[in-house]
Amino acid sequence: MTLLYFAQVRRITALASESFNMGTPLTSDELWQHVLQRHPDLALLRPAIRLARNGAFASAETVFNPGDEIALIPPVSGG
Repeated sequence: MTLLYFAQVRRITALASESFNMGTPLTSDELWQHVLQRHPDLALLRPAIRLARNGAFASAETVFNPGDEIALIPPVSGG
């Protein structure tokens, strides 16, 4: 699975993207466990970050599969 990082998430991780080689599907909570192991500084932003799976926003019940592209999207401000 490929993780895409945007805005604040990209600044914190210092990466635009990275790959996870998970052999099994993951729940949202399991995915977050893996992300936070690699990037613990994202913990404070977690409640505000939306996950998108293959171009569509994910729900708490979404299952993430090994070939998925997952975007971590922080809140967007503007006006």
